[in-house]
Amino acid sequence: MQVQFFPAVAARVKSDFEWRGYRFSKGYRVLLDLYGTNTDARSWDAPQEFRPERFHDREVTPYDFIPQGGGDHHRNHRCPGEWIAISQMKAFCSFFVNAIDYEVPDQDLDLETEELPPMPKSRFIMRNVRRRQ
Repeated sequence: MQVQFFPAVAARVKSDFEWRGYRFSKGYRVLLDLYGTNTDARSWDAPQEFRPERFHDREVTPYDFIPQGGGDHHRNHRCPGEWIAISQMKAFCSFFVNAIDYEVPDQDLDLETEELPPMPKSRFIMRNVRRRQ
């Protein structure tokens, strides 16, 4: 069984509206293409490249990049695990930057997109891992 790496998110339309000539009626089921939304070249250059600095001096709307859902936290639907995920990412980054030393040898870091979570083809190999003194 192959798992799709770029899932779509299902939702129901809350109220009637029209968008780009398409009519959406209340109660209709719709799919949000998160991958397409987050990698839209109309939003930023080279969307396939990991370049976090692109957000540094840019006014970003609540719908430009939506890894956890779009819009306002209090009025729109967001991922219920968003704050846990952000907290875990901060702890992970802090540990790898501040608590240990390690080496990363040359390896194939292309992603296996048939797996969830996606893993690099060579996995992720670290060597000479040691706690910082």
